This record gives sequence, structure tokens and C-alpha cells, in this order.
Amino acid sequence: MKHILIGTAGHIDHGKTRLVGRLTNINTDRLPEEKARGISIDLGFAHWESEGIQFGVVDVPGHERFVKNMVAGATGVNIALLVVAADDGVMPQTREHLEIMDLLGLRSGVIAITKTDLVDSEFVELVTAELEDLVAGTFLEGQPIVPVSSETGDGIDELKAAITQIAQQVHIPSAMDYFRMPVDRVFTKEGHGAVVTGSVMSGSIQAGDILSLLPEGREVRVRGVQNHGHQVDDTSARQRTAVNIAGVKADEIARGQELTTPEILQPTHRVLARLRSLSSAGLVIKDRMELTFHAGTAETVARVIFKGGMLKPGETEYCELRLKDPSVVAYGQCFILRRFSPTVTVAGGTIVEPFIAATRRVKNIANVAEPRDTADESTRLSALLGHDEATRESAAWRAGVPLHRYSDLMGELEQAGHIQLLHSGDRKIPLHRDRVASLGQSILRTINEELAKRQPRRSLPRNTIATACREFVPGTLLDAMLAYLAKQKLLVRVASNWSPADAQVKLTKKQQAALDTALQQIEAAGLAPPTAKNLAESLEMKVDDITTLISLCIEEGVLVRIADGLFFSPSAIDSARTQFQEAVGSDGLTISELREIWGVSRKFSVPMCEYFDGLGVTKRQGDVRVAGPKVGEAIP
Repeated sequence: MKHILIGTAGHIDHGKTRLVGRLTNINTDRLPEEKARGISIDLGFAHWESEGIQFGVVDVPGHERFVKNMVAGATGVNIALLVVAADDGVMPQTREHLEIMDLLGLRSGVIAITKTDLVDSEFVELVTAELEDLVAGTFLEGQPIVPVSSETGDGIDELKAAITQIAQQVHIPSAMDYFRMPVDRVFTKEGHGAVVTGSVMSGSIQAGDILSLLPEGREVRVRGVQNHGHQVDDTSARQRTAVNIAGVKADEIARGQELTTPEILQPTHRVLARLRSLSSAGLVIKDRMELTFHAGTAETVARVIFKGGMLKPGETEYCELRLKDPSVVAYGQCFILRRFSPTVTVAGGTIVEPFIAATRRVKNIANVAEPRDTADESTRLSALLGHDEATRESAAWRAGVPLHRYSDLMGELEQAGHIQLLHSGDRKIPLHRDRVASLGQSILRTINEELAKRQPRRSLPRNTIATACREFVPGTLLDAMLAYLAKQKLLVRVASNWSPADAQVKLTKKQQAALDTALQQIEAAGLAPPTAKNLAESLEMKVDDITTLISLCIEEGVLVRIADGLFFSPSAIDSARTQFQEAVGSDGLTISELREIWGVSRKFSVPMCEYFDGLGVTKRQGDVRVAGPKVGEAIP
């Protein structure tokens, strides 16, 4: 059965709820205040079936104070039902609701002129003409306009027929294969616990499934599923659904949260979007202006970033939105922006990048956003990997690619030479080849810049490289890039450090002579080597200068630092290991015994034991050292 979701729109007291009641025989006003005042305040829900189509109806409030509830109700709607009273004509919320539906991406709809029993036919014709002018240039241009009376029932069958005909023609785009349902209502059912309702945007669920409640990330279990009041085995996209969940209390859930498949969507504070300003709003949206952001059933404050630009009425531009509260959005999702005061809709748009890391800098918004703003899945995926690493699940969400299509698309991109697979341990990280080349150049340039500050060194520890590169490459990607650059013979490992392949140590004659003498003294001293201060005095040098030369030797593997201020020749350390191996028995050796074996004081024997403990050469048991698992392995 085809599932279609209809959303009402229109000014207060134009008869939306009464019309829905006529179409479905369901009164959607459920709150006591709604029934007492005769107006809708919150969302109402109804349904009917016709010609193999199940229609769900979201009845929204028309009062300007409750437009945010109207926006929440428009989530997932396929067909707009614009309602205009014949005795009132087009009113402010008629216009605003139409603009909101247009901004939210609706492309199908029907117009109902209600209360025709209160006016003559000529007045209905005037309202019809007014509506034709109103919808010109919008998605409702050319759509059916049906006069009806909820009082007498006139035109109701014709309206149903028009809606059914449109529903048969509505193209339903392929939804993502992960589950996603923004919560628009929550309550407790006695004996069952928390129940949340919403319009399913994608995916399907059944009893027993584990879901995430975002943005908090709490794990919940599906206890049961209902569609339109009936228990069902599962539910899928475009259905009004109630989900009974375990693992959370009803008072811990609110409208704006989402039920989703775990480990795919992530809450975000920053997104990129294509933004369109409404001509009717007459507002220039300036750089860093704050507006109310509505997406799905959520609402928060957004700061609009144009990098110094602005958006004039009627214009469209790419922007960054910085959201006050963590929000859940996906690629291609529509949203609207409203002013705080007066509370009117001023703009709306489409998400083209639903997640930007807090540490990432976006220098040129259009350069990042524009390649993503395309109907071609392969191009979107390629563009994403041109700026970021992404797992299969993350890429599906951020590029709007169904999970079942991911492998095929990646295969096509790799075969075409667009994607480079990097390796970090067991992980495979796909990146666009241009991104790999750009990152590689940046990493090499940064390493060389850091080395220039540290002459005469020619290599750097991984942590130093990570700190220097943190603004443009995340730590999770750095190791893969270092391995890639080594495979390309652009970097080499020097002991535990990394060095550009063409880097050379350039010492002055004086430095080289001092270093040669220092190494001779260290080698000759065996297990009781001189300190940097001792060497500086012997060579008549500054301590800092000799420390620089010693650090260079440690990085090159010529010397080994076992503790602060203590460095040995590798041969001396391996000699100590051999002596320990030959002397140790099942009872182990004390520090005092090792002092005698090595012929050194506690100043050297204690740090040596601790160093050997870390290598696995020795193992401490109380006051003695016994043989460790690597006691027989030579120390390079």
C-alpha cells in the first residue's frame, strides 16, 4: 500500500480542523483548551484510505503564535492542503503557511475553499482568482482549487478525488535505509511506559529493535509499534507512527528529539546550507545575524555566517549555520528561519553538509557547499571525501547516499581513480585523491617548517607533528597519511620519529667535532655515562647547545634516553640486558645485586631497571626483578 502524508495549511478559523473531520470522520482537536476555544493550538492527526492509498493527515494550527507547531507538523509531508475560507479570503497566515510549505520542499498540493455555504458563487469566484494570483510561481500553481462546505458536505467527495489523483501522481523519492523519526508528541500509556509519535522520514523498525534517542544519544528499545491506533509488526517511511519505547521515561523526552538507527546520525552545532531569503519578508540577512531555526520538529537559535557577506530579499546564497543547541539534520533536509520579533518567516533552505566538526575551519563556504549541492550521488560522495574522512555510515548520512548504494558508488569512484584508500592499522579510510595530495603537501610543508625552527634536527616525533597539523588534519587521519607518505617515499622513519626523505642534518665543523667527542665519552663511560652538564663542561660548550646535539642523536637512534637527563649508547644498554639475562635466576635480582653486576650506583641502576620493565626485559616482583618476556631480545 502506498503511504501519503497530507499537511494542512492556512489562517486561523478558516476551517482546517472541521474539513479534516469531514474527510476522515476524526476530530483532531484533542486538548481541552482547543475544544473549549474552538481553535487548534497543537498538532492533530487523522487518516483515511482510498484506492489502495493510506492517507495520514497532520492538522496544523493557523494562529501566528503557533506557527512553530505548524512547521513541526510539516515534517515528512508529501501533499499540502491549503485551506482558505470563502468569507475571509487570503489572510496573513495563508501567505506565511504557503511560503513555509514552499521552503520546506513540498511540490504537490491542493487548495480547498471552505465555508462556501456562507457566500454566493460570485464571491467564491473572486476568492478563486485571488488564490490563483497568490500561488503563481509556487508549487501550488496549476493545482486543483476545490470549493467545499464542511457544514453541508458539498465538494467533499470532489476534494477527496482531487487529493487521490494527486497522490497517485506523487513521486516518492527513495528514502534512506536508516530509520529516522522526529518526535512531535510524547505521553505515558499505563502499563506500557513511554510512547512517542511522529512522521517516519526514512527506514523501518519493529518490536525489539534498538534505537538512539538524539541528540542525547540514549539507547532505547522498541516495545511496540502502532499506525493510526492499530498495532502493527513494523512501520516505514511516510507513515504516522506511535512507538512504545523502553529505556527512558516520558518526562525525559520532548518534541524536537529524534528516534534513529544507532551510530549513523550525529548531533551537530554547525551545518552548511543553501539559503533563500523571502522577498515578502523585506529583510536583509546580515553576516552573524541570529534567527530561529526550525528543522524537523526541532527549534533552536542559529547564527547565519556569510564570511562578511549578506543576503538580500529574494536572493539565494550558501551559508554556514551555527546552532545554539545540538541538532539532528541530514543531507537534503529543508529548514526555515524566523525572526524573533516580529515572529515571521524570513528565509529557508536545504542542508548540504549536516556536520562540521567544532575544530574545523571553513574558509570558503561556497567551495565546500556547491559541489555537494547536486542530485548526483557519486558527485556528492566524492565531494564529501574531498574535504573529510568518513565512515560508511557517516558518508551515507552526510552525502545523502543510501547505505545499500555506498559500496557500489565507492567501487565506481575508486575504479575511476577519484578515491584513494588509506590504511591506519586495520582501518581503511577512503579520501578523494585531490584531498590526499593536498593533505600530503600540507603535512610535508608543516614538518619542514617545524624542522627549520629546530635545526639541526631532521626528524620529529609523531605528537609534535600532530600538534603542528591539528588545524587541518584530525589525529585519526594523521597516522594513515604518515603511512601513505612513507609508502610514497616522501617520509622515512627515523627511530620512533618521522623525517622528510630528503632531509639532511647540517652541522658546522665545530658542532660535528663536539658531537664526535661527546659520543666517544658516552661510549667509553658504558653504564655510567656523563650528563649534558658534564659534557658541556668537558667540551667548553653551553648546556643548551650540547643538549640539542644529544637530542639529535636520540632521534636518530644513536643514543637512547632512558630517563630525563640519562642517555646511553645502544651497545651499553644491550650489554646491561645481557648481563642481567646471564645472572638472573628464578629468585630474581635486587637493585643492590644489579648495582654490583653492572658496576654502577643507584643513580643509574634504578632508571635502567624501570626502563627494562617498560620494554619487558625485566619484571618487578616485590623488591626483585625477574626475567621478562623479552629478556632474550637484543636492544637495537
